[in-house]
Amino acid sequence: MIKQRKTVLITGASGMLGLKLIAVLGRKYKIIALYHGNGQQVNGFKKFAADIGSAKAVAALQKQIEKVDVVIHCAAVTEVNKCELNPAQCRRVNIIGTKNVRDLTSAYGAKLIYISTPMIFSGKTGNYKEGSRARPLNLYGQTKLQAEKIVARYPASLIIRSNPIGVRPPGAHPSFIQWFVERARKNEPFTLFSDVGINPLSTKTLTEILIRIVDHFKPGVLHLGSRDRANKTEIWQYIVKKFPKFDAPLTNLSVAKTEVARIANRPREMWLNVSRAERFGYRVPSWKREVAAVLRELKV
Repeated sequence: MIKQRKTVLITGASGMLGLKLIAVLGRKYKIIALYHGNGQQVNGFKKFAADIGSAKAVAALQKQIEKVDVVIHCAAVTEVNKCELNPAQCRRVNIIGTKNVRDLTSAYGAKLIYISTPMIFSGKTGNYKEGSRARPLNLYGQTKLQAEKIVARYPASLIIRSNPIGVRPPGAHPSFIQWFVERARKNEPFTLFSDVGINPLSTKTLTEILIRIVDHFKPGVLHLGSRDRANKTEIWQYIVKKFPKFDAPLTNLSVAKTEVARIANRPREMWLNVSRAERFGYRVPSWKREVAAVLRELKV
């Protein structure tokens, strides 16, 4: 008997992580891509435009999609200030949308993998474990935490918290590494803040881990990230070595004193304890290796 390939439905398929997932997972699984917005980025796969904030629109997908084995839920409003300025939209997508996706997953009897964020934590200490107490400082973190609770009520679910870094598609708000590279190429001055710590994971590495998770699914919560912590000033110092002619002035400030923090509070220590991932045998590289992977994608 020929074993059928698993069918994986990916929400947020036109986003930074979603595009990487459909490209890489598509080599092994049948992919169904769900997007809202720029569907032109999603090519070569069965795709559906859907507003996940509408229960009716999500339920209607059952008439179009015969079978789903795994749902990877990436769709969210992720820009922190945008969430603060558009709270209704943020809640509609991040909370109601997640409930609708969970209900769709349940209708298929599928497994649900939810991509969450370290921003559910206060950022006072860092080194957060899967069971650490959540205390979000902004609306984005609050909505993601509420969404986690919705997902956790579904038995066949896995919540993954991570700091993904990568390349966002044309027309989208650039990732901070794209922004760094653009400034360096143009030799433009800008402001850095050195008091925000992360342990980032490239979308390439995260996708490679997700392939293993799809095949060896275990419900619960899992933190994924690099094995070491870096702040964004250190990441900039690593990147700028690729641009020896850069000599524009830089300003170092606390994140609390930057323009972005005037709209939404920003947690500072957002790095995650990844010892559980290590015990499971998942790849836990250095942050420099992960930044280098993104730079290669940007052809730097």
